[in-house]
Amino acid sequence: MSVKPAQMVELIRQVTDPDPRRRELSADSSVDWLRYYSRSDVMLLAGALSIAAACEQDPAALESQLNALLQLGSGGMLEAASLERLRDIDKGSLPGNLVEYLDDLLEL
Repeated sequence: MSVKPAQMVELIRQVTDPDPRRRELSADSSVDWLRYYSRSDVMLLAGALSIAAACEQDPAALESQLNALLQLGSGGMLEAASLERLRDIDKGSLPGNLVEYLDDLLEL
């Protein structure tokens, strides 16, 4: 079984939703499909999550986005280029646990 294109489009819409609570929940649920993602699905989703994280103002949504990216990275299909936008995040503005998440991602 694989993720259908329409499902990926909807997932991208959800992780970029204007509502921070919806972004948080969508990032959390995005990894529920992990075993069904193709390499291109992982790259697309990681890119969207990285861009969303780079401009995220809500700490809970940011934590969910970074956690989802870490889980995507655990599958071995994530490439560093998809995470490049994370370098735009000001580490000085983050709580300690999120700095650790960010550092782990930037080391992938």
